[in-house]
Amino acid sequence: MPKPRADSPRKLPTQARAQVTVDAILRAAAHILRNQGWDACNTNAVARRAGVSIGSLYQYFPSKDALLAAIAEDHATRGLEILTRAVLEAGQQPRSIGETVRHYIRAMIAMHAVDPKLHRVLAEQVPRLRGSASVVRRSSQHAATLVRGWLETQKQQFRAVDLDVATWVLVTAVEALAHLEVLPKPQGFDDEARVEEVSQLVLGYLGVKRR
Repeated sequence: MPKPRADSPRKLPTQARAQVTVDAILRAAAHILRNQGWDACNTNAVARRAGVSIGSLYQYFPSKDALLAAIAEDHATRGLEILTRAVLEAGQQPRSIGETVRHYIRAMIAMHAVDPKLHRVLAEQVPRLRGSASVVRRSSQHAATLVRGWLETQKQQFRAVDLDVATWVLVTAVEALAHLEVLPKPQGFDDEARVEEVSQLVLGYLGVKRR
């Protein structure tokens, strides 16, 4: 039988009381990561803050990496809920392509602004986890599905492009620029200025006149 990976949960909670324990552990780990940083977040410190025994913690998370992977998964899910909601809202009322792009960019910025202190730690530490690729891949694939669907409905308004290529370019570019939420911003470069600049980048790529 293959050995479980150190960054995978040891077992999943199947009862309400077990779920309460897991939630308490994850909240405790997130609190420590957010306020004290990666080095301070060890399994003993998490168990103490969560009010559970170290044995109970190890029932569900065999390592610190497993805790981080679970927190990253939850954080990504919360961010994608914002993006999904924004895409659904965009389809519910008439908007110009420029307005829709700006709406999407605002959602991407909001997505990365969820719990920014925790987001910063995750951005620094998740890439080194063996299991991180699956978290990042699922998040990117979900965003790509939403963006490609939007491109399909708007394709008459921009230059002829391969929709799969355009999806990759836009998701990659916007993700990178929206991720500036966790990095120092230029002086005077507020969120609305960022929305406008990134929107013009997207519209320019699609061959849409400034609007």
